[in-house]
Amino acid sequence: MADLSRLLFFFLVVPIFLVHEVSAITNHTVGDRSGWTTGVDYSSWASGKTFFVGDFLVFRYKKGVHNVLDVDVSTFSKCAKPKDQRPLNTGNDFVPLTLPGFKWFISTIGHDCKSGQKLIISVENPPPPASVPQFAHPLSTLPSALVPAQPIPMPPASSPSAQSPAQNQTTPQLPIVPAPSQNIPPSHLPGPSATAPPPSGAAAKSPVSAYLGVLGVVAAVLGSIII
Repeated sequence: MADLSRLLFFFLVVPIFLVHEVSAITNHTVGDRSGWTTGVDYSSWASGKTFFVGDFLVFRYKKGVHNVLDVDVSTFSKCAKPKDQRPLNTGNDFVPLTLPGFKWFISTIGHDCKSGQKLIISVENPPPPASVPQFAHPLSTLPSALVPAQPIPMPPASSPSAQSPAQNQTTPQLPIVPAPSQNIPPSHLPGPSATAPPPSGAAAKSPVSAYLGVLGVVAAVLGSIII
């Protein structure tokens, strides 16, 4: 399952990031760390770079010391200062590249242009964005080892009225056999209490009285014989 997720991410998500990287806008800082000033070979700086429509040139310089002016090829060659154009002079100027072709820039302050503070670049149309691959089915490009040969059957959805086999089976009821009744004589039936009450005082003294009576009778018989 983890391998399948990684493959789907590679084939569906990664191309989107590639399109974003190709179409990203680039800001080109003129002169890099040297900035926009005299004594820099801007032809060498621009020779190893590609400028596309939609990119920006960033001119960084000390405000009031230099400026930036977008000119034509004739003014560029003569280092002339056009009267009908106002240069950029903020010290941190962003110039958008809106059309393909050559672009010329100079600084019109003092002898900056004649001292080499001028730039020429070639702007190109951006390449077409890479198209995101279209698949007839997301699994069509996956290795066969990860794709099942046959679709996995899904269990049918049970209806609300359907019952499980365990619910349909009824538990067999055993017949109830009545316990056999016994005719117990009333005399053998237990009394209200399982334990007999202790004998009363009169009942406990009756054997002693009977014994004394017997002794009295024996004594009377013996007396009559002796007399």
